[in-house]
Amino acid sequence: MLLKILTGAAFSVAITAGSAEARPDMARAADMADSLCAVLQPGDLVFKGARTSIWTEIAAGWSDQADRRWGHVGLVSGLRKRSGDSPVSDRKSGGCTAEIVHADTGTGNPAADAGPGEEIGEVRAVGLVEFLGDVDHAGIFRLTLSPDQRARMIAWAGQAADRHTPFDRGYNLASQNNLYCTELIWRAMSAGLGRDAIPEKSTRLGRTYVALSDLSLHPLAQEVMDVDLGE
Repeated sequence: MLLKILTGAAFSVAITAGSAEARPDMARAADMADSLCAVLQPGDLVFKGARTSIWTEIAAGWSDQADRRWGHVGLVSGLRKRSGDSPVSDRKSGGCTAEIVHADTGTGNPAADAGPGEEIGEVRAVGLVEFLGDVDHAGIFRLTLSPDQRARMIAWAGQAADRHTPFDRGYNLASQNNLYCTELIWRAMSAGLGRDAIPEKSTRLGRTYVALSDLSLHPLAQEVMDVDLGE
């Protein structure tokens, strides 16, 4: 979930787009995880489809027109494949044990300060099935990195989760003290590469930001799988 709503008009457009919040569906998420686990590797980017909510649709709208499928993204920080003779009951957690680091928005409007009873988001490490619980569409993208670069990227993201880095509701790239979803991935990639991974970022209305398409269309990113159970 990406960019702050800049004007009331932009919010009205989002409302007319008309997508209700998706309810968690763990059985569906486990089926998706089974599909993704067949090819998943540590360091892969897992994108969630834009149909989850108004906010993910807004995020997709701020991407390049060449790829507006995605509304959120996380990084595979750990992975353990299960053997073929695992109990059938294990399917409820997908075909592997995978950990996804992502910047979770928390509850309420992700582009505004948390109100009474709302949870401020943070960078978290969660299981793959939990990550996929509210979507029926996901994709895997693999980055062309050396093993050392990949390890540094994963380590940086893991440290952000260990620090419980707050979610950046201001969507500002000026500081690492709080992070939004694509900013987390960009900074982790940059740490891995030892340079700015996206020197030419997206710009609109005088704002510079990291769009989801800046990652999905990145020269080092290769699309590995697109699973859409909503079709």
